[in-house]
Amino acid sequence: MAAHKPKRGAPAIDMTAMVDVAFLLLTFFILTTTHFREETKVEVDTPSSVSNIEVPEKQLCTISLSNEGKVYIGFSDVGTREKALQLFMKEKNVQLTPEAAAYFSNLQEFGVPLNEFEKWLKLEGEELAEYPNPGISARITDSTKMTGNDLKEWIRWGRLSDQKMRFAIKGDVDAKYPALDDVMTSLLEWDVNQFSLVTAMEDGGLGTETEAPKH
Repeated sequence: MAAHKPKRGAPAIDMTAMVDVAFLLLTFFILTTTHFREETKVEVDTPSSVSNIEVPEKQLCTISLSNEGKVYIGFSDVGTREKALQLFMKEKNVQLTPEAAAYFSNLQEFGVPLNEFEKWLKLEGEELAEYPNPGISARITDSTKMTGNDLKEWIRWGRLSDQKMRFAIKGDVDAKYPALDDVMTSLLEWDVNQFSLVTAMEDGGLGTETEAPKH
């Protein structure tokens, strides 16, 4: 009597490890190709115009002015933020952790006064992210030891970080002129004689920006 050969089943492959690797690779590519940035700190209702000049996306410093006259500033390029922060640390003799520097380099804009800046960036977790941004000073105050004008300091650090940087003012339609004048004066203090005024496009308009005359 002939012996029966054992039946061979199809080999089973455990896909668990492969799925885990696939998700790890997907997460890696997302983290390395996407720039995560904080939301803007202030909502600005810009006035309208029919200009067809577009605001550049790179090498730009945007100064936001709220309807309450609060001032916020942001640099478009991560490299500029990193260099500006290094200048702040050097001149103010401040030491920050790599984690704090990385957090700042990803901020779209900020409005923390210089006299609170070190305290802010030395916080961690939710305390750091939820720290109030009351706006920075564009007038002479006791906020800093050098000029008393926070905005003027950041304009200088920004220009030193990128000599080709352009500047734009994004002012709320209800912002008072004296507050706008303080911002323009801060720019003129560092020979920024030409800058852009960010506006919303009117019906039938072609763009979102207009060049401001010398102040």
